[in-house]
Amino acid sequence: MSDMKKSRDLSLDLLRIMACLMVVLVHTSVEGWYNVSPRTYNWIILNIYDTIGRPSIPLFLMISGSLFLRKERIVLKQLWLKNILRIFVINAVWTFFYAVMNQGIHKTLADPLLIWQQLSGPNPQYHLWYLRTCLNLYALVPVFWHLVRALDRKTVRYFFLLFFIFGILFHTVDDLPFLPRWIHDQMTLFVDMDLVGHAAYFLLGYYLTEEGIERRFSRRTLLLTYIVTLVLAAGLNQLIAMAGDWPTQALYGNFALPVAVEAVCLFLLFRSLFADRQPRSPKTAVFISRASESTLFVYLIHPFVLQRLQIHFHLYTTNYNVLFSVPLLALFVFAFASCCGMVLKRIPVVRYIV
Repeated sequence: MSDMKKSRDLSLDLLRIMACLMVVLVHTSVEGWYNVSPRTYNWIILNIYDTIGRPSIPLFLMISGSLFLRKERIVLKQLWLKNILRIFVINAVWTFFYAVMNQGIHKTLADPLLIWQQLSGPNPQYHLWYLRTCLNLYALVPVFWHLVRALDRKTVRYFFLLFFIFGILFHTVDDLPFLPRWIHDQMTLFVDMDLVGHAAYFLLGYYLTEEGIERRFSRRTLLLTYIVTLVLAAGLNQLIAMAGDWPTQALYGNFALPVAVEAVCLFLLFRSLFADRQPRSPKTAVFISRASESTLFVYLIHPFVLQRLQIHFHLYTTNYNVLFSVPLLALFVFAFASCCGMVLKRIPVVRYIV
């Protein structure tokens, strides 16, 4: 096995693969979200799958924070050329790609100005917001890198306490329906916490890795906490949806308390299981690293694959038993996109935008 493969963190590679599969599961499960009543069997199952997939974005952020902030040093030129510029190019290419696909190739060729309308308006595809978040966070990496080495533990705990109060609790309360209007109005008086919240997850990944917190909890405790939180979140969201007779996602935001707890439990559990281990064979190590590296492409392309399956094959999960159709379709899309990503990664020019 090469030194490069030995130096890879197996727990983070596996976490990244799982988080990517979670994203696909969420976007597969929400396909029929607003087309069925929350009192039906279909919606109950969709709600459970949606709950399972929600820690994905916090996990991605924690993984990035763990990898960036554990580096021995940050070279600005390398950071901008290798990471920030690449994400900027990827965002531009894939924004254009979805603008063309959503408009249709024939309409695009007939009237190129339609593309400008797509590009100058809101993002043509919902999931590309994450790339802009990455740009913001990557630009702040040098600041975070020096910050985590300068702050004492007391100050760090103070920062995460503020994140828990103003990020997690405030967002959780603000997302809950049926609360008095004045409570929601109070939320708007505070500065928007999204960037701070994303930065907190980014820093949290570093601290959960460096402090060895996974050794303070048994694997059974982490797994049990994750399962209990998952069940409570799905059940409470189900009750809220049934009370309002509207398919809600009240507890599924990136800063909702259940999502944060689930993400932390999964992160620590994977660290506990795999941080000090390596794959048994070189072939397995290579496969895992390539699958991990292809997750960005899977993230970028999976909405297009789902859309094509619907248009050309009329493959809608709600046409079948959603208990089986949702995970099977998600696994198929993930596997297909992963294989394509692994192949494209081997093409010199193309690999830069996937």
